[in-house]
Amino acid sequence: MAVFKRTGQRATYAILFAFLLIVILGFGALAVDITFVRLAQMQAQDIADAASQAALFRLRRTGDLTDSRAAAQAVVNLNTVVGGTPTMDDLVFGLWDHTTVPGTFTPTEDRPNAVRVTVGRSGGNAVPYLLGRLFGQTSADVSGVATSATRALHVILVMDITGSWHTWHNNQMDFNNARTAAVAFLDALESAYGDDDMFGMTILTGRYAWEYTPMTYIGDEVASGTERVKWQILNIASKGGYVKPYPTVCTLKPDSPVGAWSQRNDYTTPAGGCYANSPREYTDEPGTDHTTGLSMARTMFQEQVDPTAFRAMVVLTDGVPNGILTGHGAYRVTRGYTETRWREYMGPAPHTTSQIKSQSITMAQAMWDDLGVHTWVVSFVNRDAFMPAMVHGIGYYVNTSDSSALIPIFEDIANSLPMAIVQ
Repeated sequence: MAVFKRTGQRATYAILFAFLLIVILGFGALAVDITFVRLAQMQAQDIADAASQAALFRLRRTGDLTDSRAAAQAVVNLNTVVGGTPTMDDLVFGLWDHTTVPGTFTPTEDRPNAVRVTVGRSGGNAVPYLLGRLFGQTSADVSGVATSATRALHVILVMDITGSWHTWHNNQMDFNNARTAAVAFLDALESAYGDDDMFGMTILTGRYAWEYTPMTYIGDEVASGTERVKWQILNIASKGGYVKPYPTVCTLKPDSPVGAWSQRNDYTTPAGGCYANSPREYTDEPGTDHTTGLSMARTMFQEQVDPTAFRAMVVLTDGVPNGILTGHGAYRVTRGYTETRWREYMGPAPHTTSQIKSQSITMAQAMWDDLGVHTWVVSFVNRDAFMPAMVHGIGYYVNTSDSSALIPIFEDIANSLPMAIVQ
């Protein structure tokens, strides 16, 4: 009887052991397959993120929906999900509303600002289980969905128009290239804009800055076209009085001494000097105060009420700051000259070079802290430590001694303005 009892116990133990082994194997298989499927899910999501970004980037650059789809498909084709080929199951164009919480996506192909992409493996292409097949489970469907959308862009170009642009090659080549770079920057913005995208320009010289281009909707063909023409004719500050040679523009007065610098006796008219389409600068108004342009740009940003906009400020200068002296602008006052063509900001005088440097850095930091303004700084020829210190957000600093390089530099900046994965 004892023998049979032990034998029965052993059989029970064996059955129990086998059952526990099956349970353990089942949990092990479940853990392995869950991990494997999670990996596949993450890879599908990564591909969906990248595909939606590629599609939106192409959409912004070309405005072509077919090209946008092709860009997304190319990204999917270059990737695998746990070794298998994924498929782009869906691509939908739409409008993303940043003002709602959470944001909302409305499908439309009429000037979309967002792309939603679904990538996965399903059906006959589903992810196979590694051990689950031991228990009759063969595969799992996985997918990733990503929506990329552009935020409204508010972009301001802060442009130095001081006369030192003339000194580097003793002609207009350098500033002409700077002006062409600004227009190329606008071209890049116009190539793929959203309905709420805006641009503006502030120009600076001496202790003054002007709102040369108020914040303007890129998509407003009339308004943006008008500003484009202004950008194409912008020049360095117009001189009144004795200035360095501008032989093709300025003329000598009859009583000018031999060898004198060119002179224009045009103090009585708002538009005059060597470049009538640019702001006036008198002979007692030397200097470069970057804080004036930053102050005007800050005001322009603050006046826009969209809290979700991506704010970008690009500063172009050819020189380090030059302090503003006491009495700066006395000629302007005595001759009764007032600039009425553009909104004006007048900085302090005196204003030392060290103050200009430190305050430029502080102002750029405050614009980042208070308004989220991303700052790029492009300097031509001159290098100064305060310039890269102004950079914030995804902006960066570039220095070049070749003015023709300004054109691709500005195109690269325009193309780097971001698109966000929002869902």
